Amino acid sequence: MDTQSLTGQAPGRSTTATAPGTATRSRTWVRVLAVAAAGVVLDWGGNQLGWWWVTVLTGVAAALLLRGRALAVVTLAVPLLSWGGELVWRWTTTDTTRISRVTIGLAGVGDDAAWLGYVLTLAYAVLLCAAGVWVAAAARQLVRAARDGRRNPIEQKEAVTDA
Repeated sequence: MDTQSLTGQAPGRSTTATAPGTATRSRTWVRVLAVAAAGVVLDWGGNQLGWWWVTVLTGVAAALLLRGRALAVVTLAVPLLSWGGELVWRWTTTDTTRISRVTIGLAGVGDDAAWLGYVLTLAYAVLLCAAGVWVAAAARQLVRAARDGRRNPIEQKEAVTDA
C-alpha cells in the first residue's frame, strides 16, 4: 500500500505534527539574527571610516524590517556589539584607558573613572540607534496617517469644520 497517498508525506518522513507557529518563530529569529549581523557589520564598518551616523541609519533599517521585542533586542545588541567590540579591540591593542581617563577628567569627573568613558560611549551608541528607530516609527505613522486621510476625505473635512 502506498503510504504517501494515506499520509500525504513522502516515505521515511516523520508523521508527528509540529506545533503551530514553530516555523514562523524560527524564521523570525533567523530574520532577527540576519538584521543584527548586518547591522553590526555596517556599524563597525562605518566606525572604521569615522561615520558614526551609520548607527542611526542602522536603527532606521532595523525599524523598517522588525517589530516589537525583536526590534528592542536589535536596538540594544547592534550598537553594543559593534561599538563595544571596537572598544575592546582598541583597548587590547592601544592605550584607550588613558584617553578615556583624560576625557572624563575634562568633563569634571575624577581621573580614576576611565570606565565611565566606556559606559557613556556605549550609551551614546544605543541612543543613536534608538533615535534611528524613533525616526522610522514616526515616518511610518506619518505615512499611515496620510494614507488614512486620503481614504476618508469627507470625514477629515467634517472634523476640520466641526472644530
